[in-house]
Amino acid sequence: MKKRHLLALALAGIAVAYVFWARPPRVDADLIISGGPILTLNADQPEAAALAISGGRIVAVGTLEEARRALPDAARFDLEGRALLPGLIEPHTHPIAAALLGAVTDVSAFTHLSRAEVIATLEAAAQGGGLTPWIVAYGWDPVALPDLNALTLEELDQISPEKPMIVLTQMMHEAYANSAALRAAGIPFEGGPERRHGVLRGEDGRPTGTLRELEAINAVMAVLPPPSDAAVELLVRRQYATYARAGYTQIGITGAVGRHPDPVGLLQRVAEETDFLRTTLYLLPEQMEKNPLETTGDLRIVGVKFWMDGSPFAGGAATHDPYADSDLTHDRLGLPHSHMAGLSITPDGFLDEIRPLHAAGYQIAVHAQGERAVEAALQAFEVVQREVSRPELHHRLEHNALITPDQITRATAAGVSLGFFVDHVRFYGDALPKLFGPERTTRYMPMRWAAEAGAVTAVHGDHPASPVDPLRTLRTAVERRSTSGAVVGAEQALSVERALQALTLDAAAQLGLAEEVGSLEVGKRADFTLLNRVPARGDLEGLRVEGTWREGQPVDTRAIRWLSPTLVVSTLMAYIGG
Repeated sequence: MKKRHLLALALAGIAVAYVFWARPPRVDADLIISGGPILTLNADQPEAAALAISGGRIVAVGTLEEARRALPDAARFDLEGRALLPGLIEPHTHPIAAALLGAVTDVSAFTHLSRAEVIATLEAAAQGGGLTPWIVAYGWDPVALPDLNALTLEELDQISPEKPMIVLTQMMHEAYANSAALRAAGIPFEGGPERRHGVLRGEDGRPTGTLRELEAINAVMAVLPPPSDAAVELLVRRQYATYARAGYTQIGITGAVGRHPDPVGLLQRVAEETDFLRTTLYLLPEQMEKNPLETTGDLRIVGVKFWMDGSPFAGGAATHDPYADSDLTHDRLGLPHSHMAGLSITPDGFLDEIRPLHAAGYQIAVHAQGERAVEAALQAFEVVQREVSRPELHHRLEHNALITPDQITRATAAGVSLGFFVDHVRFYGDALPKLFGPERTTRYMPMRWAAEAGAVTAVHGDHPASPVDPLRTLRTAVERRSTSGAVVGAEQALSVERALQALTLDAAAQLGLAEEVGSLEVGKRADFTLLNRVPARGDLEGLRVEGTWREGQPVDTRAIRWLSPTLVVSTLMAYIGG
């Protein structure tokens, strides 16, 4: 009994120590920040020497004297030469998918240099375990790795004869599955009518193992045994901390995708129970019935996400002219001569879908890469705005790889915001001429045209399609350099100041939050990102995030913050009481 009492006291002491240790660092509610450059992203006052915050809001921006007049008794926080910016905003990401795919087998071009290395990784994965009984790999990238010819069904079956295996490409619009996975999904092997679009078959009518676009991929993923709900939640909490460490204070989730029985509920719980960042969510159409609009709290549900076409790197972009004829398109991507992708939804069908949503106040976000996809979405937006004027919604065209100057002008006039996945230029810039030819390469991701037209011009990382790193995205928007160092479409490069605006004020406007965040102005939330120095053209290497603040308080991204102190303490006390 004495030993039990001593154990109880020791555990209670550990619990108390844990509570104090796990508490995040705090600063005074009334605070003056100075001692380094403050970039406000406010055109009327681009820089300041100091700002004052009270109760999580900015109450003064200007000189140190002005800040002291606003809060004469406030404590002082010294930047020690670091630069203070509005909190960075990621308007297009997928945290559940990023969290789960971050925990599977990595076969990406970020970590592999050749097909032989990728195959060795897959063979090693087939001998081990993972989150599920299946072998799941992510990051296959034939555009980034020049010798990465498509996996065949025979090759996959040799690597894993019995255990189901699926290999997802980097952009998630193509996958390769072995026979065990195809059988588990009920995909017939002997031909006959194929119920699912995108299951590729050979001349003999049998599946080749290639799954192209979401319908076919989802058919296989739907039967993959999911990890436990607790494991998924832990991974998503960790993903939220990853965003905050990278400098983000706000994210926009364009589609609650990821293996979980209630992805919207999971995101609501993580957003409310952690203090890493705020979340704006766009539902999938099938999630709308159970999840109405909600514009308060740390998770706001504001709209719906659609796909008008697919990935440029799987032949899925609905372009105006055919893909280029090259060894990349023919041999590695398996595209026929003069290939042109179709639309994911008919223009009339899309208009019918969004007409009632627009009238009800839902913001619509549409994945559109090729000119025909952009045109179909844009025409629908123009129609619904004429029928019911809702310019405040800033409907969203997402990615915009090949959007034209005329389409940019029309989108701006219709109040449509433009989000660019500019990291395509960095990771795939060297391959773009083989996909689209030289003329389209020079105007790929035309951010400068959009900015000059006065459009709301944001950038995003579309994670897990790229690693979380807003400063890499900033460099790409400014320098337009590929991984080889080649400059791609130099005339579409932005100034540093305009690229920062795309990561802050314009991203806030795209999410409907420009009155609250995105610039450092009196009345706005005190959400900040600290950098080691001011970003400047020609001197962006070595730039790093040194902290994020949310409503006037530093964000604690330690691993212990992924967990709930209340849960830890209650578990310990239950053990003691038992």
